[in-house]
Amino acid sequence: MKDFGLKNVGKEYHKTPFCGGALPSGWFLVIHGRHEFTNDEVRRLSRGGEVIACFVEEHVMVSRAAGWRGGEQIWSVTHDAQEGDNHLDVEGEPPAVFVVIRDRLTRQQEEDGGADFIFNIPVDLARDITGYSHEERPEITFDNFVKPTFFQKVLGR
Repeated sequence: MKDFGLKNVGKEYHKTPFCGGALPSGWFLVIHGRHEFTNDEVRRLSRGGEVIACFVEEHVMVSRAAGWRGGEQIWSVTHDAQEGDNHLDVEGEPPAVFVVIRDRLTRQQEEDGGADFIFNIPVDLARDITGYSHEERPEITFDNFVKPTFFQKVLGR
């Protein structure tokens, strides 16, 4: 851990600009505590592999998920309720499970007649791929979260 400039921050993870920890799925979760990662930040992080970025802003009902690889965005799915209850912007080619998630949640929204289930499409897509959702946090304890000075160097902060 120390080789990468990582140190345990435990339950104080929310006081750091960003932190991360290994997920049971094998992905490494990085949480930015202040704002959405910029495209430049995600581009730098994805140069060495694959990144799934997810952003949720519940008070305005905006959610976004995007897949990056080798410094390039491969796909993105965005819902912005300010553009309409059924707004869904899809760029590139999301993983095949996207269609299943989209169809299920669109049907739920039509049946409910009021709730914004489309908001959950990007969130559920990111969860399906990585095993992590900001709402569920399965098998994650923040006791072992680390403050990555490594990422500060990569991200230029």
